[in-house]
Parts: sequence; C-alpha cells; structure tokens
Amino acid sequence: MKKIPFYIITAALVTMAPIARAEHKTPTVGLYGQSLKAKTEKPDIFGRTKTTYQSRHGLKVGTSTAEKTNIFGRTKTTHQSRYGLKVGTSTTEKTDIFGRTKTTFKDKSYKTLGTTVTQKPDIFVRKKTEIKDDFGRVLGTAVTEKPDIFGNRKTTHKGHNPFNFFQKKEKKD
Repeated sequence: MKKIPFYIITAALVTMAPIARAEHKTPTVGLYGQSLKAKTEKPDIFGRTKTTYQSRHGLKVGTSTAEKTNIFGRTKTTHQSRYGLKVGTSTTEKTDIFGRTKTTFKDKSYKTLGTTVTQKPDIFVRKKTEIKDDFGRVLGTAVTEKPDIFGNRKTTHKGHNPFNFFQKKEKKD
C-alpha cells in the first residue's frame, strides 16, 4: 500500500474545515450580540402570526406579532420586549421579481433603525436573511428552516439579530 504524503492530508482537512463548521449546530456569540432562536406559530383566526424569541440558554427575549398582509402586499409587525412593552415595528414589503423581500425596522418614534433582505428559498426550503443597519452595512444573518409537522418554523440568528435594533444605546462618559 502506498503512503499518502502528510501535506495532502493536511490540505484535505483544511479544505473540509468550513464544511465541518457548517454542520455544527450550537449557537454562537456574534460581534453584535448573542444568537437567538425564534419559533413561529401558525396564524390565528384573524391572520396574526406570533413569533417567540429565545436566547441560547432558553430565556425569553421577546415576541413579535405580524398582522395580515394588506392590499398593497405589506405586512406590519409589532415587536415587544419579554415584559410585553412595545419596542418597535417593522414593515415587510412585497416580494420583488428576484424573490427577495425587504423589511424596514423602526423604533417607537418611527425612526428607521435598519433593514433586512430575505432571499428566495434554496432547494432545502431554507431562507437566508441579511440584517443591515440604516447605512447598509451587513450586521448579521439568519437562517429559517422549513416548517415542521405542526407548522412551526425554526430560525437561527448569527451576529446581529432584530431585537438588537430595539436595545437602548449606552452613553459613553
């Protein structure tokens, strides 16, 4: 049997490292905050969809309630803290011809905080979302899985998450 040189094995392991990291399912701490898990329930009889956000330790971070889509194709979502206080709103626009959906986040005083752009689903029915600040810089990503047998979807946020838009800024002395 012929021996395989060490540098070929090392090169193969280095090229496979991103694949191994992609399969790693534990939450990570990003630059702008901790990872979140979101659980979306099926719409109620009024067409409202409720999403519950949890930290990586299972603590409730907040909720959001999406209203039924209006005649212009826009969906308004109200975000609440874990105590039930309104922290802001977001408006999701109609999907464009490339399958992308844009969402604009605003605080309680309706000042624009940032946007997200959701791509068309891939072959595994996963949707990737890029979270951007009001200057257009990418702050984080989110991946939404396909619905389970009960109609619930799981979303994993990495880096910045939508609730970071609504956190109060600390003043430096």
